[in-house]
Amino acid sequence: MLASAVALCSLATSCTVIPSSGPSAGEIQKGSQTVDTPYVLINVTQTVADLLSTTQEKPLAVAFGSARKGSSSTIGVGDTVIVSIWEASENGLFSAGTSKQSGAQIPEQPVSEDGMIVVPYAGAVRAAGHTPQQVKAQIEKALSGMAVEPQVLVNVVKNNSNTVTVTGEVAKSGRISLDAGGQRLIDAIATAGGPRMESHQLAVQITRGMRTETIPMEKLISDPRENIYVQPNDVITLIRQPRSFTVFGATMANASLQFDESQLYLNQALAKVGGLNDDRANAKGVFIYRREPVQEVRRFVPTARAMHSDGTVNVIYQIDLKDPSGFFILKSFRVKSGDLVYIANSSLAEIRKFSSLIGTTVSPVVQGASVATTLK
Repeated sequence: MLASAVALCSLATSCTVIPSSGPSAGEIQKGSQTVDTPYVLINVTQTVADLLSTTQEKPLAVAFGSARKGSSSTIGVGDTVIVSIWEASENGLFSAGTSKQSGAQIPEQPVSEDGMIVVPYAGAVRAAGHTPQQVKAQIEKALSGMAVEPQVLVNVVKNNSNTVTVTGEVAKSGRISLDAGGQRLIDAIATAGGPRMESHQLAVQITRGMRTETIPMEKLISDPRENIYVQPNDVITLIRQPRSFTVFGATMANASLQFDESQLYLNQALAKVGGLNDDRANAKGVFIYRREPVQEVRRFVPTARAMHSDGTVNVIYQIDLKDPSGFFILKSFRVKSGDLVYIANSSLAEIRKFSSLIGTTVSPVVQGASVATTLK
């Protein structure tokens, strides 16, 4: 009777799925070999780790170009200008009759939608697309037959067409006029009062026309290539974007953790959760889940294909800590924000679970049989 009960319990137990925190290392490896695999599995060697650590995202200078605007002093539609005119005679068109050299100041006026301003006696003068010096020459030429040796000065008092918008996590959001010599990205942010929080918590998003690019604020500060010249009508947004990673599986703690380090390595990330659980962890089953651009993945798997509309691929990186050199890999494998680190259970841990489950199931039967024997 006891033997039958044990056999029945064993059969029932063997057909039951053993509780687990995630897939085994074998299941992950097997899944990567299917025809329609939803991910690419990459075994991380020191060479792979080194290549990943030196990977550079496309600089803003490549995405947008690094050249300054041809002429930031060009007048545009919506700009406000003041025109001052002097003559070499007190009896001239613009003379007030009080001195040998007199003149007048035309009240400030915005450049119209058709790009024109109006100057008495000169009529409509095209201003949009020209510098103040070019507009000055036009007005002097138009007045040359009527005014006495006219001298013209054109001042732009509100440069509304040569501005960028800075918004988000800055001290003072708004539109910023660009300097005539051009203005770089960090300068524009500083003009808006600078960021309102530490740089490691921020990302900088630049929108120009229909294109948008985003980089970490720290990278903008540390890499001179990223400090490009801004262009009129750019929109610069500082976005709060704290970095974090998640750890699951056979570690001393499962958690989602934020980090401030500009470069966080896997050994540091695992240390933040107390390391691997010696009783459960499969040292060969350290996995990092990440989405990578398909061009990046093809350096290791030439046949990789994009799995998402943004051209990215689901990638699982595997590190074998049974190999003594695996700990050097931990020290050189960089953790990215959004990474999921998973430690698979060892086979022995699964056997212990199974044995424990068997013991829990059979124990009441054994105890019942023992009581029955005693009573009999």
